Amino acid sequence: MIKTEFGTFDGDKWEYICQICFKQNFREEVYIEVKATPGDYGVEGFTRTGKVFQCYCPDETYSSSDLYEKHRDKITKDLKKLKTYEKQLKTFLGDTKINKWYFVTPLHSKNDIVAHCTSKRDEVKSWQLSIVDNENFEIIFEDINFLHPHLALALDSTNQKINLSPNDKITDGEKLKWKGSEISLVENAQRKHLSRFDSSANNVDERVDILTEKTIASFLGGNILLRTWENQYPTEYEKFLAIVSLVENEVVEKCMFPVEDKNQLYFSFRDLVTDKLNITFPKLEQEMIINLTNQVMADWILRCPINFE
Repeated sequence: MIKTEFGTFDGDKWEYICQICFKQNFREEVYIEVKATPGDYGVEGFTRTGKVFQCYCPDETYSSSDLYEKHRDKITKDLKKLKTYEKQLKTFLGDTKINKWYFVTPLHSKNDIVAHCTSKRDEVKSWQLSIVDNENFEIIFEDINFLHPHLALALDSTNQKINLSPNDKITDGEKLKWKGSEISLVENAQRKHLSRFDSSANNVDERVDILTEKTIASFLGGNILLRTWENQYPTEYEKFLAIVSLVENEVVEKCMFPVEDKNQLYFSFRDLVTDKLNITFPKLEQEMIINLTNQVMADWILRCPINFE
């Protein structure tokens, strides 16, 4: 299994997702799927315009260097099949000649793979195969983003729960820069977290600093997650905004009345958000539900919705 920002994949699931997207994305070019039986000819499918597709999903998560070697070796092995199975492929392709050979895999490895593709392109041309358009032949390396705009539809058809994990991560420098530009919001968080402690608590200042840092990280990281969700699932994202807005109104009202245990009130708000998200979005993995809840709570702490009396 390999994890991407759009979920986890094994070989079978990756090929299934790819086939759905290829059929949708290249419908006008007459995409034709090639089954792995009776033989594996190194081709998942092709179009009548000369595009050939090969899918590959690593068995596990590798380092960048190891992943490059896996990609390199797989490309080399599958391209050889054009030569080995030229006659058999001719029966599928007919008069269609291959002008673009796509290698589609979940994650990019190193830019060195582009140089390898260029080298193998020239090698394939030297074979003078009857099924290849030597004047226009190219080898093209693509990652999961190549499957848009029908990736979300394909993922939904698997009935697997969605767990978006954006590749972009918040750095310490970015957090520091944000804190410097949003001093009033940081002060809001410090004040509100301080009110969660009773007078007998120890090391309060240190704990408030830790909670404030966690709030900022959840807010900034959650915003990246929300942008990814908006791009991939705009309808669900809009529903999320609507639900959060309704719950926020309830939170604001509850904060108008004084309570003795503000920390208990904080966690009741957290439970409320989690419950609403679980009910509204049953297809989301719990990890994503938790990350969304963290973002909502961080946003409320930094702004005014949670304002303990």
